[in-house]
Amino acid sequence: MVGSRAKVVDPAVWTSAGIGGKAGLTRTLSDEELAAVDRFLASVAGRAPDSITADELDDPLLAALAGEVRHQIMNGLGAILVSGLDIGRIGIEGFKSIYWAIGTHIGTGVEQSHRRDRIGLVQKEESNPTGRGYLMDVELRPHTDFHEVLSLAGVCHAASGGMSGLVSSLALHNILLDERPDMLEPLYEGYYHESAGGIVSEEKVPIFGTVNGRTSCYYHPLFMRRAARLRGEDLPAALEEATAFMRDVAERPDVRADFMLDPGEMMFWHNFTQLHSRTAFDDTPEAKRLLLRLWINVADGRPMPAMFNQRAHWMDKAHGSGRTAIDYVAEPA
Repeated sequence: MVGSRAKVVDPAVWTSAGIGGKAGLTRTLSDEELAAVDRFLASVAGRAPDSITADELDDPLLAALAGEVRHQIMNGLGAILVSGLDIGRIGIEGFKSIYWAIGTHIGTGVEQSHRRDRIGLVQKEESNPTGRGYLMDVELRPHTDFHEVLSLAGVCHAASGGMSGLVSSLALHNILLDERPDMLEPLYEGYYHESAGGIVSEEKVPIFGTVNGRTSCYYHPLFMRRAARLRGEDLPAALEEATAFMRDVAERPDVRADFMLDPGEMMFWHNFTQLHSRTAFDDTPEAKRLLLRLWINVADGRPMPAMFNQRAHWMDKAHGSGRTAIDYVAEPA
């Protein structure tokens, strides 16, 4: 596949300075919408949150809200932060219920580990034998994951740290085009990725790819580095240079939006137009960081290189069998 190597024109091209950081991503619920949330939660009280279906979120205000969230992810900035819920008032199960219900209007929530959990708990766990990054307290640099839409919802802050970050990968593309266009070629070419059991992909996975005129990004250097070790070679020098520059651009404060995801806030984003990150954090017995997480497949999603979705399907198959799909040892990106 040949990439356009041209400027990406897409609503999901944004910078933190251009939108005003967190405020530019935030959609605050109205009093009428909060009252509708209360009615919805009363109708599903006692239910397992992930048993709720899309047609049960049928209040016109909430259905419109969910549609707005989906539109912003798929056809707008590529990310949206929904604010205004009070967990202390609606309770953690109520928060999970409305969180899951909104997700059902975006796509299909899937299992995130061998635990078969569709609403994941992002927190530090001392028992973490497979080294999953979301169960650690270390820094996670800007990267993509596997599924088309990702989401985090704040429950509790850590004693210190744990700041979230989002950066438009499409904006990074355009900055590279302006400042170092020679670096786009190795990024469009990409490299092989490692999967479970030390299996290396038969094809290279592009970092940038353009399909039907729409450019998307899959950026997770960890799996490229593992593949290179298994192949007994170094990553190509041009790719190393390009990914290092891309990482540096992604950390510019005027480009990336860094913010605390506060309790009661829900953030949804398109995994292949946005990179996400997290700073290291420290828990205390009185203040332990906890977020909820959704991984969402979208049936009629963005046109993308086939390898992007194939890796999500592979992970779903592994988790659906109850097996551990992959070790996520947090290495520097």
